[in-house]
Amino acid sequence: MVVLSIFLAFMGQLVSADQQQQLALSSASSDFSQRLYQKVALDQSNVIYSPYSIHSLLTMTSLGARGDTAAEMKNVLGITSLGESVHSLYRETIQQLNSQSNVQLLTGNAIFINPSYPIVPEFIQETADEYFALTDHIDFSANGGPEKPINDYVEVKTEHMIKDLLEAGTIDNLTVMLLVNTIFFNGTWNSPFDETKTRKQDFQLPGGAVKQVDMMNGIQIETNVKTDDVNKFDVAEIAFTGSRFAMYIALPQEVDGITDLEILLQKPGKVDELFTGHGSYNVQMAIPKFKIETKLELKDVLVDMGMAKAFSDTLADFAGLTQKGQVYISKVIHKAVIEVQESGTVAAAVTAAEMFERSLPVFFIADHPFLFFLRDKETGQVIFQGKFSG
Repeated sequence: MVVLSIFLAFMGQLVSADQQQQLALSSASSDFSQRLYQKVALDQSNVIYSPYSIHSLLTMTSLGARGDTAAEMKNVLGITSLGESVHSLYRETIQQLNSQSNVQLLTGNAIFINPSYPIVPEFIQETADEYFALTDHIDFSANGGPEKPINDYVEVKTEHMIKDLLEAGTIDNLTVMLLVNTIFFNGTWNSPFDETKTRKQDFQLPGGAVKQVDMMNGIQIETNVKTDDVNKFDVAEIAFTGSRFAMYIALPQEVDGITDLEILLQKPGKVDELFTGHGSYNVQMAIPKFKIETKLELKDVLVDMGMAKAFSDTLADFAGLTQKGQVYISKVIHKAVIEVQESGTVAAAVTAAEMFERSLPVFFIADHPFLFFLRDKETGQVIFQGKFSG
């Protein structure tokens, strides 16, 4: 990053301190995402989640953490070096994401509070100022249970793609609050696929098996492609209208190369290399048409990654959140959906944290397992990440 900054300055394109910090935030989110991927996706054929949603919600929650609990959260999230500026950086990111006109993109935060618990006013104010978080009370008398109003909120915010996030019985009298992040994306490809050319084709699986998938064919576009013959994968960028957002497909050169690619990307900084060093080529493109839905319970995963105290009913320190008794995070629930089709991509995700007391290719044919990243090229934020294996 330092070398790149010096080079750009030499070329007369100075990278501002704010831009550097934005890149540092997106890099932290990306590295966190790859460590998370190793815990939740390796044994899955198809998976989708939003690194942005999970990382931003936990960063917002860290506003109420103190002592070792705060230190652990910041360390796992990779934001220690950013200090308190991380929150203003997320404020800028949210403003940028929600101001797009070429794609439909909306992200938001909400806090649902148990009215029996006094919440530290500064926490509510800071989350409103830095994360534009809306605050409401948990309605324990709601028809259908206290989960229903929150599920309804999530469904509306994700254009009805995410339904029934919280199961009945998730919320009880010990629930202090629920912190929720939602994100919805709907983008049209710069060069849409021709629906008449979509047909069933072979999709090769590791070990020699083959299955039929709906393959979108026939698109020939000028696009950015990267070939890495050392690590044996290719990356193609498929841009959405306006070209600020793009889907990157990382395709192993070997049918059974997905595991090697997954191992490579767990190394710090490696995922960011997927998005650099591209050349522009006239490419004949074919990718599967697919829809993936994933629900993740992240408590055990985050504890294993080093965020143990935040989930401990005896060690958690959230004195900046509430002054009534010991509170801790009991659950982190994440649900995401993505649909890739001829015209473009629709995706949505929601993350909820509950607090409790106590050779360069001319053809790019994605006909075997691959990873994909839906990314904001301006901020560097990976909005969605996933794997498709047929």
